Amino acid sequence: MKYLLLILLFCNLAFCWTACTKEEAKVCIDSFVDERDGTEYCITTIGTQVWMADNLQFASDSNSYLNVSSPSTVNAVYGRLYTFEEANQACPSGWHLPTDEEWKTLEMTLGMSALEADALNDRGTDEGAQLKSVEGWNASMNASVGGTNSAGFNAVPSGEWNPSFGPFFDLGAEATYWTASVYDTTSAGWMRTLAYDKASIRRSYATQKLGFACRCVQD
Repeated sequence: MKYLLLILLFCNLAFCWTACTKEEAKVCIDSFVDERDGTEYCITTIGTQVWMADNLQFASDSNSYLNVSSPSTVNAVYGRLYTFEEANQACPSGWHLPTDEEWKTLEMTLGMSALEADALNDRGTDEGAQLKSVEGWNASMNASVGGTNSAGFNAVPSGEWNPSFGPFFDLGAEATYWTASVYDTTSAGWMRTLAYDKASIRRSYATQKLGFACRCVQD
């Protein structure tokens, strides 16, 4: 009898271990698979544009960087950080790095005026909050700046890569994305930043040698 009880106990423990350690399935309303490495990305339609709803994580070259401190889960892909040049080559076939103008289209679809979209630094009202994931951001004293993810963009605070500082910093505080557009002839590129303590979207530029996250938009 004792032997039988031990067998039953062992089977129950084995079943529990299998069930409890089973990998969680990725949850997407819609998705596609990058044929280069088999990675599945959630996608979202915003106005007339179809965007990735995950950060790109393709290990494209020596100019893409993975922050091992990123708390990536199956439904919150922090992805890799790319230099400007690498970002412009990293999107899969059928997709591309969005231009500064394509980002403006996204922002105006969410409610930003054309005048605001053309401005520098923090612009708009709650357009950034519409893009930010609900969880994962550093706490803020102002609850109104929290992410609602109402656009399905699911922006996570993946931070930045800078070989002069860290090299990884702002994890949990900011999500910064390259655009495909060159700012001027000083080797700078246009970018967008979402911050933990703001509901707006920052439009700025930085040296192309820094590493930011990538979101691809469908061709």
